Amino acid sequence: MIKTFNINTLILAGGKGRRLNYCNKALLKYNNQTFLDKIVDAFSNFNNIYISLNSSQDLITDKLIRVDDNFEDIGPISGLYEGLKESTLDYVFVVPCDTPNITKEFVEYIVQFVSDEYDAFLIKDKKGLVHPLMGVYNTRISSIIKESIENNDYKVLNILDKINVKYIDLSYTIFDDKFLLANINTEKDYNSLFSYKKSYPPFIAISGVKNSGKTTLITKLLEKFNELEYKVGTIKHDGHDFQMDNLNSDTDRHIKSGAFGTLIFSKSQFMYLEKSPEDSLEKYLNFFKNYDFILLEGFKYISSPKIEIIRNGISNIPVSNSENLLFYATDIENILNDSSKEAINLNNIDLIFNRILNYLNEKRRA
Repeated sequence: MIKTFNINTLILAGGKGRRLNYCNKALLKYNNQTFLDKIVDAFSNFNNIYISLNSSQDLITDKLIRVDDNFEDIGPISGLYEGLKESTLDYVFVVPCDTPNITKEFVEYIVQFVSDEYDAFLIKDKKGLVHPLMGVYNTRISSIIKESIENNDYKVLNILDKINVKYIDLSYTIFDDKFLLANINTEKDYNSLFSYKKSYPPFIAISGVKNSGKTTLITKLLEKFNELEYKVGTIKHDGHDFQMDNLNSDTDRHIKSGAFGTLIFSKSQFMYLEKSPEDSLEKYLNFFKNYDFILLEGFKYISSPKIEIIRNGISNIPVSNSENLLFYATDIENILNDSSKEAINLNNIDLIFNRILNYLNEKRRA
């Protein structure tokens, strides 16, 4: 497998944005970042990042290496050719500038397939469509691309018939390909970014200080959900590396001996463990995409929906991020009687559960 530091990145940004009022799509804003900044973040572990531009574009950044299209008005094949020709490394991960949803996790997944056996490693989405401008190319095919240009054949898809391609099928992954691979070509596409619904189910964090009773509340809520036959998952964040001494001893030995991942299963259950650096909450939520609801334990600093426990003798004041706070669960009379705060008695499990059900139903209707 080729590592990311042996791969360059090429961002194709030389298009004229004709269907989007001739704007520079790389500089469109989304979630307080430009498309370009979001893509650069996703490829921050790579060696060099090139950006393919047309001669009329005035875009300067010290993070990127500019590559100019020498062939005008022939489409992205020009940028692809120039980027591969200029690359200092044999492999180049190509990405269009109008795919702002691409993530570091997704990029690293694709890189796992790269080897010297193929000329290109391209994505096939869950509908079976190939994305020729999203994937890794070996620079040795630059001469084939040049020949196509000289023969006035400007379709990148036609090049694929002339090279050895490894297609990476997303049908067998948890990735939301419709979201990740969305190209922003029109104003409608751009507006859809702000209304797109992620594939994972609704979730609420049960937060609070240590020993405030988060696990106890969650177990009581799970019993309620189970009575109504809801499929609910839980995610807990451990600030320290959790110990696996209490897991199956053979599984524990496999991990400690260097296994990257291990799976143990029986007639009624299975468990998968993998060594992995801490990633975004979104990645872990995707593991539960077929569930009805997710309860998070902890996560007091996130801006997502949460319930904060404030328990007498443990904590007297809120410590969680107040953004999207649904209510406090507390046994402290001063907070329960404070009209400026929405609070429910910590011991009133039925009321807390019904409030969560209302939230869940609201999300389903949205």
